[in-house]
Amino acid sequence: MSSWYKRIRNMERPQRLSILFGTLIFFGFFTIILGILSFKKITPYATYKNKKYGFEIKFPSYWKPIRNPQGGAIILFASPKQDEFDQYQENVNISIKVMPQTMTIDHFSRLVVNQVAGTFGEHIDITETIPIQFGGHPGYRLTFVGTGKGIENPVEYVTAWTIVGNHAYIFTFTGLKRDYPLFEKKVNVMVNAFKLKPQTLSKRE
Repeated sequence: MSSWYKRIRNMERPQRLSILFGTLIFFGFFTIILGILSFKKITPYATYKNKKYGFEIKFPSYWKPIRNPQGGAIILFASPKQDEFDQYQENVNISIKVMPQTMTIDHFSRLVVNQVAGTFGEHIDITETIPIQFGGHPGYRLTFVGTGKGIENPVEYVTAWTIVGNHAYIFTFTGLKRDYPLFEKKVNVMVNAFKLKPQTLSKRE
């Protein structure tokens, strides 16, 4: 018989009960915590690599990659519909634009912000414009909400970009503002996981 068991046997009954209840409470909380963790949704990610354009990006593995979609992007990742009434599929796209050799990241960023403001006019709410590291290079991140004629629900945009050589690499998320909290973490993962190796593109063009 182990020494700890002997010590418990020699205790007064109230002390034994106190230890018993304390142990039950501890294991009860432990079981609850394990249950919460097991039901916590963890998003699985896949990696898309584009050797032709020299970049790779992580994306939720249940999103659909669409190559060369309308609008001139290189790749688009479309989220599945949330339910049968979901009429707006959130998505992320990556596009690449050829820039003059003299174009700087600061100049390009001002152009982007001015273009966005000019497109939406008074129907825009810019919530964030900050310098970041994007793809391992100095870049910017712009977050804004846009509305307009024929748009019943405000749309949330998150775009990030950098310039390497004479190419601008642009990340854009589009989704309904009301649903953005469901996608914010995924967007941040995708922006932070974007990797850029543009030497192949720079040599070819």
